Amino acid sequence: MSKYNVTLVFEDGRSEQILADEEDTIYMACLRNKIRILVDCMEGACATCKGHCVEGEYDLDDVSDEALSDEEAAQREVLTCQMHARSDCIIEFPYESRLAFKTDPQSWLCKVAACEQVSSTVYRLDIQRLDTEAEPPSFMPGQYVHLSVPGTEETRSYSFANAPHDSETYSFFIKALKHGVMSDYVRGRAQVGDEITMAGPFGHFYLRNPECPIVMVAGGTGLAPMLSMFDHMIETGATTQPVHLLIGANEPTELFHLDVLEGYKSKGILLTTEIAVVEGDADWSGETGQVTSLLRQELIEGSADVYLCGPPPMIEAAESWLAERGVDSKLVHAEKFVPS
Repeated sequence: MSKYNVTLVFEDGRSEQILADEEDTIYMACLRNKIRILVDCMEGACATCKGHCVEGEYDLDDVSDEALSDEEAAQREVLTCQMHARSDCIIEFPYESRLAFKTDPQSWLCKVAACEQVSSTVYRLDIQRLDTEAEPPSFMPGQYVHLSVPGTEETRSYSFANAPHDSETYSFFIKALKHGVMSDYVRGRAQVGDEITMAGPFGHFYLRNPECPIVMVAGGTGLAPMLSMFDHMIETGATTQPVHLLIGANEPTELFHLDVLEGYKSKGILLTTEIAVVEGDADWSGETGQVTSLLRQELIEGSADVYLCGPPPMIEAAESWLAERGVDSKLVHAEKFVPS
């Protein structure tokens, strides 16, 4: 009997991955994993269990037209009480995870493996799980976790900068502000061996199966999840589509990992990069201005998946620009963050 990985993503961003037997409905597979997704009639007639299968192959048993119209089915809406996975799948649900779970998100006790300054304002924090026998986090490239801040009761959220197949060391990029609990930690007192708790994963911002050209806009440490996506694309061989990456920073000294991006090109990714800084210096010969000024019509001709990650003003400006040019919102995936 075949088994498939099915990732469940809820409205509040929490996600869980389960194994589903091909003979089980998704509802039954969830129940076996102590996840009670919403359901009522169990006969495909009420639509209570409806979700959206973002990715993967599946079959549906009998469903009523009232519960799932032909138009909804064509848009990959599914009734999970009648759905059988035929490959790995990702399903999004239109309600919060607290309705399906009685427990908190999974967490892992970790230790700091390295903390290195990589630009004038950015630090790379590497952590490793202390319990190496436990199952590693099952996340999708682009998602984030909550990290505890050593020496405080605070937690902060950061996107993985490594791919899901890297289960030894997890990397995160942290913008060091003048004042901020995690900023103060990485800048002043981080030590190898410090204990950190990692909880999650979370987020609707994740790499979809690359089936058309990709445009990415990364502001500051918004580059981190893009790196996770690139590593995953290389690992899975999903490198046939061109990727155009626009990178923004306040000034040249804040840029980081540009050499790593060049390395991706030699590993098979059809990657083009452009950079804009708000304020250049005497040595800067590139573009100046907001990174969204690099957006132009030729990048979105035909069909393109668009990934945006950065501060809210950048996201809002990019989304407005795309909407004005008629880009389908379903093709635009965004993650706003506020450095802390």
